[in-house]
Amino acid sequence: MNHLAQNIAVTLASQGFVILPNFLEQSELTQLQQACQPIADQYGVRQVLHSYPAIHHALNWGKLQALLSAVDMAQAQPVRSIFFNKNADHNWLVPWHQDMTICVDQKAELAAYSKWTYKKNVHHVEPPAAILEAMLTCRIALDDAGVDNAALKVIAGSHNAGKLSEAQIQRISQTSRHETCVMRAGDILLMKPLLLHASDKARLATQRRVLHLEFSAGMLPPPLQWAEVAGRS
Repeated sequence: MNHLAQNIAVTLASQGFVILPNFLEQSELTQLQQACQPIADQYGVRQVLHSYPAIHHALNWGKLQALLSAVDMAQAQPVRSIFFNKNADHNWLVPWHQDMTICVDQKAELAAYSKWTYKKNVHHVEPPAAILEAMLTCRIALDDAGVDNAALKVIAGSHNAGKLSEAQIQRISQTSRHETCVMRAGDILLMKPLLLHASDKARLATQRRVLHLEFSAGMLPPPLQWAEVAGRS
C-alpha cells in the first residue's frame, strides 16, 4: 500500500470519514452530471444505478475500484445507490443519525436482523453491527456543497461507538464537536455508515446533487441477498 492509500485507510478508520478533492476530472464530472440530467428535477432516486444505466456507465469504476482497494475493500461491490438533490423545492433537514439499514431482496426471520420495513418495493432491515461496520459509503458531489447549501455535518470518530440509541445520539450530538464536509463538485466523501451525520436546511437553496453509493465485500446470511446485487443478476 502506498503512502497516500495508507493515509486514507488510517484516517477513515480513526475519523470515520475522509474527503478526497478533485476525485473526478472535469470531463468525468461533466459526463456524470449529464447522465443525471433526466432525474435533475427529482430530490431522491433509489436504486439509481439499476434504474438509470447511463449513470452507471458514466462513473469511472477504475478509480472507484482503486479507492476501495486502498481501504482494503478490493472485493466490494455497490449494494445501494441513491441520487439526492436538495434544492429550493425540496429543502429538508436531516437530524443526527447513523445509517442503520440495508436493502435486501426478501424478508426472512433471522437472529439479529430487525426493524423490517418495505419501501419503494424494496425490503429494508437493520442488520448486526458487524455488517454495517464492514461497509463503506462514497458520496460524489455533483455540485459545490458548503455551509450555506447544507453540506453534510459529521462527528469525527463517532462510528467507533457502534450502534447508538436515540438518547446516546442526542447526548453525543449536543456535547461533541462537529465538522462540516465542505466539498467542490467532483470531490468524493468516504464515510462509515455508523458515523453520526446530519444536514441542515439550505440557507441558499441552490442545487446540491449527490450520488450516494454504499459498498460491501461481504455476503449476507442465506436466504438474504443485497437487493441491488440481486437486481443485477
